[in-house]
Amino acid sequence: TWPVERAGWFFRPKVGLHMTSYQLSQNPGLPTTLSRTVPTVSVDTGMVFERDASFFGRNVRQTLEPRMFYVRTPYRDQASMPVFDSYEADFNFSQLFAENRFIGNDRIGDANQLTAAIVSRFIEPRTGVESLRLAFGQRFYFSDQRVTIPGALDRTDTRSDILLAASGEIGNGFSYNAGVQYAVADGSLPRGSASVRWRGDDGKILNAGVRYLRDELGQLD
Repeated sequence: TWPVERAGWFFRPKVGLHMTSYQLSQNPGLPTTLSRTVPTVSVDTGMVFERDASFFGRNVRQTLEPRMFYVRTPYRDQASMPVFDSYEADFNFSQLFAENRFIGNDRIGDANQLTAAIVSRFIEPRTGVESLRLAFGQRFYFSDQRVTIPGALDRTDTRSDILLAASGEIGNGFSYNAGVQYAVADGSLPRGSASVRWRGDDGKILNAGVRYLRDELGQLD
């Protein structure tokens, strides 16, 4: 990797090579000696703009931070390889900027995709506290997904759902966090969450939140 960091922008190219070898005592109907070599190239780049603004009558510094992340990983047939402890990662903001869509090393996902995101923060100039942080992100696919976990469906969409998030500090120990996933295909909301936290000076903490996952979960904490 060769990161270039400047005051108002960054550019982070990266080249990697993942090499794996399995020596198995058994692999019914399949070879017991397996190997895999998968190269990956990625580029992460973005800019940071700032201006003085007003937020609910308070003077703040507002940022506008566009970011783009491209990943290219060629397809390698991994159907013969076992899956010991790998699974597909949850779709969230941190995963938008991950090179591999799988957690664990039993699968290295093929990728030819671009993530576009934008973040805006409202920052208290004296303290650096973020009163509000807004984020928007989506991923665009230039090829179909071929590497999968057994039992999972292949992805054929050309773009992902849209992720929207908001968080910040209200003051007096209160903070909040909310997020929504918007399905572009049918205009539905597959998941959403919202939470509020209060932290007292004596170490006491109070959390309240709600989580929703379509057809699976509706939960109040």
